[in-house]
Amino acid sequence: MSAGTRGQTLGSGTSAVANIQRTLDAAKADAGKQQIMAAVQLRIQGIVEGLVEPREVWEKVAGFSAITGQPFTYSVDSAGQIEIQSQTVDDLSFVNPGQREAMRAALNRLDEVRSAVDTVVTKANLRSTLTGAVARIDQLELHAPAEAQWERDFQTVKKLGRPVLVGLSPDGNLRAINQLESNFDYVEDPAKRLKLQAAGRELTNILNGTTSATKSWHYEALGNKLEKDDYFLDVDTNNEIVVRRNRDRRGVSAVRPLFQQAGNSDFHIIPEFLKATSEDNRIFKANWEREAAALIQAKKPFHLEIQGDRVIVRETNFATVRRLDILNSVTGGAAKVGQATVNIIS
Repeated sequence: MSAGTRGQTLGSGTSAVANIQRTLDAAKADAGKQQIMAAVQLRIQGIVEGLVEPREVWEKVAGFSAITGQPFTYSVDSAGQIEIQSQTVDDLSFVNPGQREAMRAALNRLDEVRSAVDTVVTKANLRSTLTGAVARIDQLELHAPAEAQWERDFQTVKKLGRPVLVGLSPDGNLRAINQLESNFDYVEDPAKRLKLQAAGRELTNILNGTTSATKSWHYEALGNKLEKDDYFLDVDTNNEIVVRRNRDRRGVSAVRPLFQQAGNSDFHIIPEFLKATSEDNRIFKANWEREAAALIQAKKPFHLEIQGDRVIVRETNFATVRRLDILNSVTGGAAKVGQATVNIIS
């Protein structure tokens, strides 16, 4: 009896030790998964920022998705294999049938959100390009050497005393426009274009000595020429010809508040169609779309979830991937985001 008792004690002790060892092994494996998850996150961030060249298939898939605004998450299995779950190619089995329609509609809507982001970001980038050109003109005034072709062209036309406008080429690059040689073909409004063309002919005759200055804008143009300042011809809100400089800013409107005027960046050389407008924000119909747009613009990976009938946007990072991993282990796969996966390491 005593021996039997000792055997039972030994048996239960062995069982306890085995249980403890299994727990320790599981903890080590879990710690390893977390380390891999953290490394995956850093790799994706490096790829998006152009600091890391993607080598593995999963890196290429994740990098492309993050850069182009495609929702996805990733997971690491017990063997350390990395899987990318792309929601755009998913069969939506990770949500219940009642939520499936809302998720499908949200994923379809993302195409429009991405298009809106492209428009808003492109406009912002082009505005920034022109704003940077103004800063560069300031440097050239302080005798900084001209480097880009537009800078050399700008200085040449300016020295000739001709009206010169900093603008953009069709491919978005900076250019210096000699207005008297451009025929004002860059002006979209036909009525303004005709008015500027007539003004250009007047100024050409005055600069050539064929006719004399008679209007206030004639004298202002000649004054800029004599002072060796840059200037260009424009049409104001009263549909009158005015002379401006490339560094001139628009005044604050009595109708539109200052925050809608793009502040100090609202230069006259920025075309109306590039100005930030309230329409840029109204294109988004729900809060989740604005949140997704912000992540798309920042090129940060994200994914969509459904809570009740509400769409949730979550950044795909270590915290959210770890959360999904815990939910998946508890629910046996019900919370896994995406079934159509790309198994990278085979």
